Amino acid sequence: MLTVSNITKRYPGADEPVLKNITFTVNPGERVGLIGPNGSGKTTLLRIITGALDADGGGVQFAPAD
Repeated sequence: MLTVSNITKRYPGADEPVLKNITFTVNPGERVGLIGPNGSGKTTLLRIITGALDADGGGVQFAPAD
């Protein structure tokens, strides 16, 4: 299971955060898609989930399947 809780990310010099209070859960066996316009934070979110980028707030938790 993947749980993303209140992820926030702002880049220096930006007026608004690219991600603000993003929260969701993906349960074992579920399939998800990530869609959105260019610049909406899709790659930033994936980089935070994989640990390649640090979020300014919130957290990511992986739980083994039961």
